Amino acid sequence: MSAVARISSPIPGSRKPSLHEVIRRIAVLERAPVFFALPEKALRALARRVRRISVRAGDTVVYQGEPGDTIFFIEHGPCRVVLQHAPTEVAVAMLAEGDLFGEGACMLSRPQQASVYAQSDCALLALDRSSLFAVLGRDRDFLAELTTFARQRVDSFAAMESRAGWGAVHGEGSVVAMYAPRGGAGATCLSLNLVGVLAMRHPGQVILLDLDLPYAHAALLAGLVPASCLARLADAPPDAFEELLLSAILYHPDGPMILAGALRPEEADAITADLITRALAVLRRTFRYIVVDLAPAVSEPVLACLDAAEQVVVVTAPDLSSVKSAGDALQILLELGVPDGRLSVVLNHRSSSAAVERATVERLLHRRVDVEAAFDGARPDIAALKGQILSLTTQRSEIAKAAAALADLLETRSSARIGGSR
Repeated sequence: MSAVARISSPIPGSRKPSLHEVIRRIAVLERAPVFFALPEKALRALARRVRRISVRAGDTVVYQGEPGDTIFFIEHGPCRVVLQHAPTEVAVAMLAEGDLFGEGACMLSRPQQASVYAQSDCALLALDRSSLFAVLGRDRDFLAELTTFARQRVDSFAAMESRAGWGAVHGEGSVVAMYAPRGGAGATCLSLNLVGVLAMRHPGQVILLDLDLPYAHAALLAGLVPASCLARLADAPPDAFEELLLSAILYHPDGPMILAGALRPEEADAITADLITRALAVLRRTFRYIVVDLAPAVSEPVLACLDAAEQVVVVTAPDLSSVKSAGDALQILLELGVPDGRLSVVLNHRSSSAAVERATVERLLHRRVDVEAAFDGARPDIAALKGQILSLTTQRSEIAKAAAALADLLETRSSARIGGSR
């Protein structure tokens, strides 16, 4: 008998959880994707309805192809997600504390997409569909977001299965650091659109690592629901780190991949230079281009990314304060040993009138502007509200054009670097 068969039915006469148990269960629920945004009252009601179960190492929690109506939250212990196509099977994810599974069968009323095994002894919380709707049945926004997350994960697992051999094909990928030394220059918007362009040219080979901490919103701006993040892997066992990292990646239906640095501001403290170095080593084996959206503050993690980057793009707005910050950043980068040929400057017009003309910007920076993004009106803001990437939906927009020009420049330099190293 499968684990799901043993636990999917309510236990007659089961005791009410103690206050201590409720608090412990809330701590699990509030870390889970989508559920973390619920108010405490809803979390408390769910905590009274979930059932805590133990699964032995090697046991199957759910079987691929079977029906299901239960969402499982991982309290502790990793779980492996496997897609089975006889006579082979492909591991597509490793889920750990703070994650959930079973949402596809529960929310989409479809058979289990994959089998899930307990990698070690695990403790799970099980929430059946009737209990979920008893508490949140009237919260249409929450249910819509949970359904979106379920569809997103179905696509993500399928994408991971089809790309199981990425690393062997692509070799070492190129790290592109997007750095705006002064906030408000639009580096995140440009990063998303650059990833969109590169993903169209190299499907399945491009990822955005969102390290614009402490508020990393790139996934939300792309219409994706983050499930995990780099910060939560800080204490991952070395032998499971790569699988957990790849499992945290979000798959956009139009091709780009996104890895969130942190889901909550307080998690940003877990991002260290060592963690970034380890993550980039894995991503470079897996993707052709790793675009990193950096925070403005100069910190050890930011310096680690800049040190690892093959190319650094400095983004500035056409105002004196931004240009001054960009000039200081360029000087620091050169002093750190970043070759001049690996530096690029993007001038991003975020308003219809520029306080500083391009010629003046170039004079103040003592270098030419490589790419200029013209003012795009309300398009970037509207795209953000709709969860769209303009380079994928509106390629004639000014942001999309600038992203394409930047992609051309980066690819030309990347090809020259690879050719020169042979």
